Amino acid sequence: MLLKHTNIGIKIRLLWYIVSHNIIFKFDRESVCNRVVNNYVKLGRYDKAINYFEELLMKKKKEEYYFLLLNLYIMSNENEKRELLVSNYKETINCRSDFISMMDKFNDSINDIDKFVYINNYIKSKGATPVFILTENRGTALKNKSAEEKDLLSNQDLYIRSRSEWVKENNPPSYIKGLYSVEHKDKIKELYGFSAPIIKATKILHSDFNNGIVSVSNGLRTTKYQPKESKKRILFCGSSTTFSTGVSDEDTLVSQIQKEVSLYHDDIKLENHGISGMNLLLAINHLTQINISKGDVVVLFDFDEFGTFKDESIKKIDLNDIKRGKDFFTDLTKRSCHFSPKGNKILAKIITNEFILPSAIEKEVGLDPNLILCPKISKVLDNFKYYLYKQTAQTCESGEMKEYLDMLGKHTVSNELKVGSVAVNCNPITNGHMHLLTYASEQVDKLFIFVIEEDQSFFKFKDRLHLVTESTKHLNNVTVLPGGKFICTELTYPDYFDKDEQREVIADASMEAWFFCEYIAKKLNIKTIFLGNEPTCKVTRQYNEKMQELLPDYNIDVDIIERISADKQVISASKVRACLKERDFETIKKIVPAPTYDFLKNNY
Repeated sequence: MLLKHTNIGIKIRLLWYIVSHNIIFKFDRESVCNRVVNNYVKLGRYDKAINYFEELLMKKKKEEYYFLLLNLYIMSNENEKRELLVSNYKETINCRSDFISMMDKFNDSINDIDKFVYINNYIKSKGATPVFILTENRGTALKNKSAEEKDLLSNQDLYIRSRSEWVKENNPPSYIKGLYSVEHKDKIKELYGFSAPIIKATKILHSDFNNGIVSVSNGLRTTKYQPKESKKRILFCGSSTTFSTGVSDEDTLVSQIQKEVSLYHDDIKLENHGISGMNLLLAINHLTQINISKGDVVVLFDFDEFGTFKDESIKKIDLNDIKRGKDFFTDLTKRSCHFSPKGNKILAKIITNEFILPSAIEKEVGLDPNLILCPKISKVLDNFKYYLYKQTAQTCESGEMKEYLDMLGKHTVSNELKVGSVAVNCNPITNGHMHLLTYASEQVDKLFIFVIEEDQSFFKFKDRLHLVTESTKHLNNVTVLPGGKFICTELTYPDYFDKDEQREVIADASMEAWFFCEYIAKKLNIKTIFLGNEPTCKVTRQYNEKMQELLPDYNIDVDIIERISADKQVISASKVRACLKERDFETIKKIVPAPTYDFLKNNY
């Protein structure tokens, strides 16, 4: 049963901030407004918080508060105000604020219990088991501190603020050096060397990285000791303590839990979804965009929100009950910490035996048809994704986007014409593609064909562009263009390039849609896009669905065309590649246009 926050302390702080707000006219008014809002949100009084963010956006012209005010309107059901805000600000809004600060403000604009209930129900709705874990009494709340722990707390300039210097010089304080094995004690630069989180489509992930000691692959911190085959997954989600800053892949918390779990079960695989700086709203955004299967266990570890209310499902580890010794932490602040290799090993045993194994071996959770996901939180997530898009777009505007739009500007036509577009990879172009392109060209006065430029396909971009150009020469109203960095790329829709693996992925094409609508379609006066129906590939099907959802908001029509078949089989580029592997040019000739056949015959 959920219990509300302890309201008395919050109300006292709130009263103080309201009084401060009324008497402060020049200094620190923004900070006071934020504190008033934070405390109202903790009480679940979104309606009371609205005025303070309206002041910052409308009176103080702090445009970043557009997104935060939108959250408050959504959560308080102020639909008319929300629609008016979007119509007045959406097209002109900029993202000038500090990105890290905005991540915290986004998180603080939603009540902790609302976030908890949403992710708890979401995980259960997938037939998975949620596990919530919080470490208590960190930092100054530690009792019986060792001399080393007292030193960490009192010398944060040395251990935290000067870290970049001693990491660069590979010359850490003696305490830090003593935390590691002989193999790693002289590898400080590598141990603390990792890629910073980046925006990738509508998620925030660590970019892939490998220095031999610390590595990230496909956005996940590498977990050692995983079984070759598994029947069950445990997804571990958290911030830097889950990612395990400052330790090797072998010594991360998740790797150590994997090692412990494997002593009992050799068919359970752990995944490390830890991201430095992750808060609970970021975790929700992340988990709702990855595949969670029936029978999985999803662990959310050490989010501060779990300490602001009481719920029997939140498991707690009291650091004062642990025999920590002298080398349990790599750093300590007033309220937070990071764990050493030894600390991770100790925590791994506790987490495995007390929390993970009971969840991993219990009967699978059945899908509960009565679970209801709060639609307001879903809208907040859409608002957050749009913020990530605007942040990315603003970064690109003065460089690559400007160059690309300048190139497109050479091909603009009268806005009185009916203009359409198709985005294709054509790996290689087939008669199936030609059916789509011919149909599309007949429906419009002008058709732009964008060839995906990302070079992650079997055939190189220059060859694919050449073949599409040659194969569509007879279509007089067609112009073939490169897709640039903004059509089906690692930036806008990275899951596109995994579609041949047929993985059960959740692929969000929102970033792709927004870039297209607000820049490309706007520049070329495109009013219709054409898509090929996708009966088998989930990634492409999700792309089509997102286009159908978002493009009508920009007055762009979506026309989905059925595929054609040959010999009762759908014509596809993958079929051509399979025939090419077998040197079956007779079959290839039946399903590709002449330029493709000639190219393959001459080169392969």
